[in-house]
This record gives sequence, C-alpha cells and structure tokens, in this order.
Amino acid sequence: VVVTGLSGSGKSTLAFDIIFAEGQRRFLDSMSPYARQFAGQLEKPDIDHISGLPPTVAIEQRVSRGSGKSTTGTVTEIYHFLRLLYAKIGIQHCPVSGDPVVSQTPDAITRQIAQLKRKYKKLLILAPLVRARKGYHTDIAKNAEKQGISQLLVDGKLTPSKNFQALKRYQTHDIYAVCQSAKHALSLGKGACATIVPLSKPIMHHFSLARVSPVTGKSFEEPDPHHFSFNSHRGWCPTCRGYGTIPTSSTQHSHQFNSTLESEIHENLTSLSSSSLCPDCHGSRLREDSRHILIHSLPIHHINQLSVTQAIHLLEKWKFSGREKLIARDILPEIIQRLHFLDQVGLGYLTLDRSADSLSGGESQRIRLAAQLGSNLQGVLYVLDEPTIGLHPRDNIKLLDTLETLRNRGNSLIVVEHDDETISRANTVIELGPGAGTEGGRLIPPSSSHHTQTPPPPRRKLPKPTAKTGWLRLSNCHANNLKNITVRIPLSRLTVLTGVSGCGKSSLMRGCIAVAAASNKPSPKPYQSALGFNHIKHCFEVDQTPIGKTSRSCPATYVKIFDTIRHLFAQLPDSRTRGFSASRFSFNNKEGQCPECKGNGRIKLEMDFLPTTWVHCDACNGMRYNPSTLDIRYNSKNIGEVLRMTIRQAAHFFSSHPKLHRTLSLLSDTGLGYLQLGQPSPTLSGGEAQRIKLVAELTKGRKSIRKGTNTTQNNNLYLIEEPSIGLHSQDIQKLILVLHRLVDEGHTVIVIEHHTTIMAQADYIIDIGPEAGMHGGKIVTQGTPEHIAQSKTSRTAPFLHQEL
Repeated sequence: VVVTGLSGSGKSTLAFDIIFAEGQRRFLDSMSPYARQFAGQLEKPDIDHISGLPPTVAIEQRVSRGSGKSTTGTVTEIYHFLRLLYAKIGIQHCPVSGDPVVSQTPDAITRQIAQLKRKYKKLLILAPLVRARKGYHTDIAKNAEKQGISQLLVDGKLTPSKNFQALKRYQTHDIYAVCQSAKHALSLGKGACATIVPLSKPIMHHFSLARVSPVTGKSFEEPDPHHFSFNSHRGWCPTCRGYGTIPTSSTQHSHQFNSTLESEIHENLTSLSSSSLCPDCHGSRLREDSRHILIHSLPIHHINQLSVTQAIHLLEKWKFSGREKLIARDILPEIIQRLHFLDQVGLGYLTLDRSADSLSGGESQRIRLAAQLGSNLQGVLYVLDEPTIGLHPRDNIKLLDTLETLRNRGNSLIVVEHDDETISRANTVIELGPGAGTEGGRLIPPSSSHHTQTPPPPRRKLPKPTAKTGWLRLSNCHANNLKNITVRIPLSRLTVLTGVSGCGKSSLMRGCIAVAAASNKPSPKPYQSALGFNHIKHCFEVDQTPIGKTSRSCPATYVKIFDTIRHLFAQLPDSRTRGFSASRFSFNNKEGQCPECKGNGRIKLEMDFLPTTWVHCDACNGMRYNPSTLDIRYNSKNIGEVLRMTIRQAAHFFSSHPKLHRTLSLLSDTGLGYLQLGQPSPTLSGGEAQRIKLVAELTKGRKSIRKGTNTTQNNNLYLIEEPSIGLHSQDIQKLILVLHRLVDEGHTVIVIEHHTTIMAQADYIIDIGPEAGMHGGKIVTQGTPEHIAQSKTSRTAPFLHQEL
C-alpha cells in the first residue's frame, strides 16, 4: 500500500503517528505493568477505532548517528558473525615470523615463568576461570575456594575468594585464580595460564600449551570473538583505541582516553583537526595478535575492507573440511545471506568498514531493510518512509523487487512514497490532500488526482570550455573513490551531479568542491589544483540533517526571523513604557513565558503505568506567554497570535517590513505557506525540514550580498544534496522555480539529484560512474541534459532521455 500526496498533506501522520504508533502501543500493552515502565509509554493516537492491525515495524528515513566505531558490518551484524568464525577456526600466526603457532610442553612454560619471576619479584601466576562473560559468578568463587584458591583477580583487582560479593549481572567480567605454581595454573586453566605484575600499569603475559611461536617462543591466548572487536580493550589497537585514525594535532592525547568519554573525546578532537591513519594498525583498528589470525591466508580486517559485492564473491569460494566444515556450516551461510540482502537493496558498493555516521538517510534505511529481510518474519506490518530516496532510477527496480519479496512472505507494507515507479507497482494507493497542512489530511479520489509538469526552460548559454573565466575548475580530484578526475563547473548556472548511488557524487561535492570553496583548506588537499573559486563570495551547504529535535525549535527560530519579530515588538511604545526588551518576547525567557507551561503552551502529565500525556495550558490558553507580555500588540496582534499564524498569513501581515516579508515570501514560494511560524520542529516532515534549511541558507546568501561592497558580483555557491527528498511532484515544481531564481540572481548552484525532472531543468550535468564504489569515481560524460541523454555509456541517459 502506497500513501502519497503533497509534502505536509498528512502521509507520515497516517502511516507513523497513527498506524505504527497504535501497533507499538498495543504490543507494549500486552506486557506487564512492571515491564512497561522500563519500555517507555506511548501516547494513544488520536483515532476512534482501528481493526485488523498486525504487529508493526517502522523502517524510517534518518541519517544514522551511531558512535564513531559503528560500521556497515556492525550495524548489519555481519561483522559479529565474522568475529565468531575467526575465533573458532582462524589460525594464529606469529606477527614476527609469520609462521603458524605450534604446541609446547608444560616444562617450557614453567621455564618461561621462572625467567619472569627473576625479573619481577611481585609476579602473580594466574589461571583463567572466566573470560568476558556476564553474570554474578558467585559459583565460580565458591568452587575456587573449595580447591584451595584464596585470592582471585576480578576485572583487574585482587579479591578474596571467601565471602565473595556477587558481580554486576549484565556486565562482562574476567576472573583469574591466583596460583602458587605454573603446573597448578595450567591444570585449572585447562592448558592456559597467565602472569601479571601488579604495577600502576599492569604487565600481563599469556601462555598456552597449544599456541606458541616456533621462532620467538611467544605464547598466544585462545582466540575469542572479543579479540576481533574494536569496541573492546581485548581486541582494539591500543594506539588508536579501535578508531583506526588518530587526530594529528592531538596524537599525544590518544593514549589517555577515559573509557566512558573516549568516543566523545576522539570525535571532538577529530572535528577540531584532521586525522591521520593509525601508524600501528594502519586503519585496521585491531591489536597486533588479532591481525595475524588467518582463514585461507586472510586476516579479518582484509574481509572488513571489502565492498559487499567483493565479500560475496570471496566468501562464496571458501571451502572447509573436517572440524572446520562443521563449525562453518551455520556461520558462513548467515554471513553470505546478509551480504546478499544488502546487495538486493542496492548497497553492494558499501564497504563493511564504512562508518555508519557517513551513510545518507536512504542508505541507513536500506541497511535496516536488509536486516528485516534477514529476520524472516511473517505476518508483520512494515511501515517504510520513502525507501527510494538516494536511489538512482536504475536501482529502484531491485529495491521494489525486495519489497515484493517481503510482501510475498505473508507480510504487509505501508510505504510513504512519491516515486512514480513505486506507485505503479502498488496493490493499493492512498492519496492525501488536496493541499498541505490545514488544507490537507483528506482522502483524494483517484480520478481527481492530476500532476502538472514544468517543461525544461531554454538553456542558459554556457561559457566556452576553453575560456579562462566563467568556470570553476578542479584537477585530479581523488577524495574517497574518485579516480583523479578533472572537473569544470559553469559559474552562475544550475549544475546537477548525477550517477548511481555510491558512484562518488557526494565525494566530489562535499569532499572536493566544498573544500576548495572553504577559507581554511586542509592539507593535503583532495585535489591537485582549484581555479575560479576567487569569483565565489560565500559557499552555503544544504544537507539532509534535521533542523531541530525539541518542541522549542520552530520555523521562525530556525530561519532567524523570530529575533526580528521580537525586536519589532520591543520597539513598540507600550513595550518601551513598561521596559520590555526583545528577550521578554522569547517563550524561553522566564520574564515573558507563561509560569504554568514554561512557554510550551502545553503541560506534561506523568502517570504511572500509563503513557505521558500533554494537556492544553488553560492559564495562557496555549499562547505560551504571561498576560502582561500578551498585552503588547503589533497591528492588533500579540506575540502568541503571531506564532500561531501560517507562513502565508504572516507574509501578508508583515508586508510592510521588507526583511520579514522577503524571508516569509521565500518560505511560501517553496510551498511551505501552510506551516505555522511556531510549529514545533519535530512535527515537520523530512521534505518540509529540508526546504526550511534551504530557505535559511538562501537568506544567509542574500544577507552576504547586501553586506558586500561589490554589488555586481552576486556569486554565492550553493551546494544542495538531494532537495527532492520528501517532495511531491507539485512541490518539486516550486523547488525548481527557487533554484532558477537563484541562478537568475547570479549565483552558482550545484545539486546532487536522482530525480529526472530536476535533471532535465539543469544547464549543465556531470554524470559520474559508471558504477558504484571502486567501479565508479570517473566522469562518464558532462554537458547539457540533451547531450547527456544521447550517451551510450551513461546509466542516467535512458531515464533522462525519457524525461526530455
């Protein structure tokens, strides 16, 4: 079932806020009151009756913001299965000689420990009892006490075995028995033992009857999945702590991360300076011993650096025999199946070690979709938010085949979507409208639905390719997968970057063009030379990140017009008489806000075993302010009434105020006239949020022009990433008018886009590819849309030809 309609017509409200929310609420209601208090309570949707509702799963469109160590492999659990496989059948090799480890005798271990005793007087001999296991472990301590063990080393601290206190159940623990002899330790540790020197920085050595280097004599621990985890101190490289990189200006701090603050410190340091590859692990993130455990002569980090497609080709060739075959029988097919699911949803180009926080919203959503395919559930209702975003038209077919696979297993799908191909393959289409906001929210009969198409405009004349001026030029661009490409972009024109997902469009725009336009360029640069950027006054980027997560964020605050409105109210004679400054008209200020609802307009009621409820504030009647602040009126409206205005109403209301009228008209022209000025940001759809961001950047650009001394040079650079996300075809026509208006004012606009309607509106197209990942990164063709459409090698050409 496809739910479609204008942006803001109520699609997400129906699919997520009603159907999905009610499914989740009913599931939680089936739990005991005790369990529900930990799961969190969901508010009952505003609906009279719903029947036939199965269990629901939402796969939303959002940019993943995991830790810096979260990767494609860890999010999909592929890397977890790889760790298990390497731990069980991987062969340890000596890092020095490269030879496989061999067995050794107890006497050899005894001699090595005797040498250490002569070197360290306080040496303790240990037998491993528990390694990285959760639990209370009181039984382990009792058993050790019965065997004459008086002391245990628990998580690095010496503890008596007598009167042992239960450990934290849900944390992993390491427990060693402190033994008197190596022979006793080997017996208790089932062929393994260790020694430790209890200094401020403990020195630990491991010994094993089965694992010793034939060249150096060094012993190795029995491999464990934790030894391959870059989130665990047992597996990560001690230099970079599992990040693979070190902030170059702060290398001296890299060994001093506190474990609880480690992620935040590393990412803050990296954001303040560029980072370099870790000199010890060379980006593999793992400790030395783990990097030398091999299967078919390959270490785990080699597999992790492959793309999904490359990993499929490699792992499908792996064959085992005997004990290894028995162990790999269940693990290897699980890995290969999950890789195939990623490939099916068009993500074959992603490498398994790709950082999760570098994925687009569409990529993150398709990774979660692939995980659902691997779960083999039946009878579930999946609610998806625009699964085709970020996909080239060619890859849509694979994704839609995947959705049909989910349906054919006996599941139901509700898909919020604008894509024509998706709509044509739906069993049922629900269209909401006829307008947006208060003008939407109704069912539209199929017969009354019609879409208009703006014909491509007459092409703006391009500068001659040989001309020294009129172009931005970048040579030998090599960010990420770019193959040393040389690019030219016409100034004061609309340029669209096209190509299949993962071909290198974002690498070119964010990794090279944005860097060349920046005032503080990194070193080394991701290109050889950049020309023409002296003609650019300012560079503004519009990406897919949300505009605000709290109810105190709203369109008026985001585009910075609320500050102007507050100053306008503060200049009124009544305000001056009472001594009210602009801050008085902020709903975050104690002086002006309603004391009951604290400027929210609603009051939050917490109730045991029932969902949190928000109720209308009777004290201010939802106006957010106290009575004395609401007494001040501008053109007969108080500040609370102004925030309740729609953008269209506000544009008319402030028509005599040029600055406010300009911004409000721009918001209205992009199709957002139905939004209220004070509408909470979390209630906005993805398309609405991105258009507000676009307007915010446009107003910044116009402000910079007015401040500039050379009024003839209106050449800002706008870098816009997939602005069609969340937009209905009618909204796209409004967006196109805004893009053309920018170019008509003299600005240079570069857009990454898969939507063929926007491609057809470009003055110039750069088509990158031909495929994704390592098979992309080249310029397939560049020129006018008509020129691109005639290309025999471009993956975009057939779709653009059809559009034209």
